[in-house]
Amino acid sequence: MSPLLQQASVAFFFTLAAIAALAAIAPRLRLLDAPNQRKLHEGHVPLVGGIAIYLSLCLGALIWGSPTSSVLASGSSSIVVFLAGGGLLVALGTLDDRSHVSVFTRVVVEVAVALMVIEGLDLKAANLGDLIGTGNIKLASWLAYPFTVVCIFGVINAFNMLDGLDGVLGVMVLISLLSFHLFTSIEPGFITIFICFSLLAFLVSNLGLAPMVPKTFLGDAGSKLLGFIVVALILSAASAQIGGTKYLAPVTALYLIGLPLFDMVFTTLRRALNRQPLFSSDRTHIHHLMQALGLSDRRALLIIGVIGLASPFLGLMLDKSGASTPYQFFIFLACFVMYCVLMTQAWRVADKLAALDIGPSRQQAMQLVSRDDEESNINISRTNKNQ
Repeated sequence: MSPLLQQASVAFFFTLAAIAALAAIAPRLRLLDAPNQRKLHEGHVPLVGGIAIYLSLCLGALIWGSPTSSVLASGSSSIVVFLAGGGLLVALGTLDDRSHVSVFTRVVVEVAVALMVIEGLDLKAANLGDLIGTGNIKLASWLAYPFTVVCIFGVINAFNMLDGLDGVLGVMVLISLLSFHLFTSIEPGFITIFICFSLLAFLVSNLGLAPMVPKTFLGDAGSKLLGFIVVALILSAASAQIGGTKYLAPVTALYLIGLPLFDMVFTTLRRALNRQPLFSSDRTHIHHLMQALGLSDRRALLIIGVIGLASPFLGLMLDKSGASTPYQFFIFLACFVMYCVLMTQAWRVADKLAALDIGPSRQQAMQLVSRDDEESNINISRTNKNQ
């Protein structure tokens, strides 16, 4: 059996086993997601998918990991630093899933993880390329440091915000990782193999594709971990500090995470314009829009997946056609403006649909109508008997 097939098999089946084991003890760990006004799922669902994926990744590192086993390698401790950063985010997310952690604590830990990656893996976004046609934009060391922290923090939370509908985040991460290898032509290492096949195992659970596997959610532990892995891979490929080779242009990297970035920035701007707290949880993301428009979860997943696939596909076409950096950058900005316009109009339609549904919900209204019909039939039969 080839090493790739071995890694894929171990990742898939170990994750399934970990999901089943963790789901059984989730009630005792108080890692259950209960439905509320913002979360419309049925029943209490274990929040253990992200923990299972991280344990699978640790197993892969234990068996196949080495300082030079992936593009992240920059020193003898690169895998240790990578797993330590991911582990901190999993611990933070687990605590947040169990008992809500303050915004300040979340920011501090995520910034600490960003600093750990910058120092431990020597990753800094210093050369942004010729974004606007005026020459290469090279950031001074004192500016590249905080800029990289903001990038890592932003991408982690962009993927975290997108996790609100069954299958959406898993599909988006798979698209980002597959596009990453298409853009860079780097052969998959154990990190991307384990994450991809662990995600496939999670989707079996999350989408209810196998009746014997319990339904689970990623939780904040999983969404933060996956966002961290994606941004670490992108930074390593876009930086010539890893192995002296620059596999990915910074502007092209934007297309790999187009939809998560669009969703995060649009939602943040919408909250700011409405004078709402920027870090508050609400139902204003793209998956919430699909639900507000009355689409089923599977149709919403399909539409969001197609939209998410469009950005990497466009970026790949521009990159392979030899489009200049400013051209790619301005097209990306134009796509974001188009996204904002379409989302704004779609939300207006959703608001009008909600305004038309006055009083009880349609389902409740149908129940009331059927009850009225039953009562009227009973009254008619009684009248006939009396006559």
